[in-house]
Amino acid sequence: MGETTKRALTAAVLVPIVLVAIFVDPTIYGVLALAITFGVGGQDEFIRMALPVTDEDPALRLRVAAGLLGAAIVVLPALYGPGITMPPMLAFSVLALGMVVLSRKQHLPDAGRHFGVLLAGLLYAPALMSVLPLLKDSGRPEWLTIVLCMAFFSDTVAYFFGRAFGKHKLYPAVSPAKSWEGAFGGVLGSTLATVGVGSLWLLPDLPIAHAIPLGIFGSVAGQTGDLVESMLKRTFGVKDSGKILPGHGGLLDRIDALLFVAPVAYYYVALSS
Repeated sequence: MGETTKRALTAAVLVPIVLVAIFVDPTIYGVLALAITFGVGGQDEFIRMALPVTDEDPALRLRVAAGLLGAAIVVLPALYGPGITMPPMLAFSVLALGMVVLSRKQHLPDAGRHFGVLLAGLLYAPALMSVLPLLKDSGRPEWLTIVLCMAFFSDTVAYFFGRAFGKHKLYPAVSPAKSWEGAFGGVLGSTLATVGVGSLWLLPDLPIAHAIPLGIFGSVAGQTGDLVESMLKRTFGVKDSGKILPGHGGLLDRIDALLFVAPVAYYYVALSS
């Protein structure tokens, strides 16, 4: 089976699940389940790359503790509000992870690095992913669609612009294939999403004067997320963050841009409501 076929089959399974969670499920729990799956799964991929995890040291104690804390960081803000839960959860996570790292006495020479990896993984995936259930909880599932379209349109249009016009490298030390022309196409694609799918279709109360800068900032954020994941994979010497999604790689390979786009949309909604 070719890679293109695998990608298509994976998308054929994931897309209906996402659409049901956004539009069919009247509660936040479908989106919450997806946010936990991708947030905690992406966190574990980051930890396995960064430690790294080996047969001699699978680091199960670290990964389980980090995963439970990551799930809590996604769930509690959705149920009780981010303002009252996120600061104490982050503080508790620092304490709890410090204790777990200290408990592995045989790995004390690397304990400081392990502690930093766990904290970075917690912020990188679960904390950023936690805003998706909050968008659904606001009673505006359309915003979730806009976020997905911003990430997808930016990536897709950037790819075609890069193939057609790309001559000037964007950041060759991290991602040799990306170009400034492709980056411009990504900004155009994201803006088309916020204006076309947003203002002119799903969100008629979103002013075009707001949709345009939102699309620009969203694309810049998403492309930064893409470059950050490329930087991490280059640093840790891996091609993909994982193998869980046939034809796509790991969870982080699919949500790298989304992780950075979602907070842009969430804080626009929060500050403009």
